[in-house]
Amino acid sequence: MQTGTYILLLHLPADTELDIPGLGKIAFPAGFYAYADSAFGIYSLPRRIKSHLAEPTAPREHIDFLRRAARVAEIWMAPGSEPHEHDWVSLLLDIPGGIAIADGFGVDDCTCDSHLVYFDVCPSLEDFQIGARKLFPDEPIIIAKADDRE
Repeated sequence: MQTGTYILLLHLPADTELDIPGLGKIAFPAGFYAYADSAFGIYSLPRRIKSHLAEPTAPREHIDFLRRAARVAEIWMAPGSEPHEHDWVSLLLDIPGGIAIADGFGVDDCTCDSHLVYFDVCPSLEDFQIGARKLFPDEPIIIAKADDRE
């Protein structure tokens, strides 16, 4: 079973207010959202990515509610034996323009403020890799999926 850490990079084309269970109504400005998570235990990395690419018909996780309004533009991933989503959130916030948004988003099982970072323009994988290489030189990060951006 393959495990690892990943980022869903979503594009939200218009300002949208969503009611997120446990968080309430949140105003999401149009732009790009990077959501950091990992796949360990019974959920393999390919299985998690496949589920994120499917239409969220019965949303359960915070990200499922955002995915109903936004489309997945890219998935950045690094197969590995250790979860790094907490470090990856910090790396996302180091990219110019990255803003933590939606306190409590995706953090049911940790003490982070949020696993969701907002960008008004699309962040690049190359910018992210600069910081990631310093922390995890042996774990290359690749784009698993990319759509045409608007």
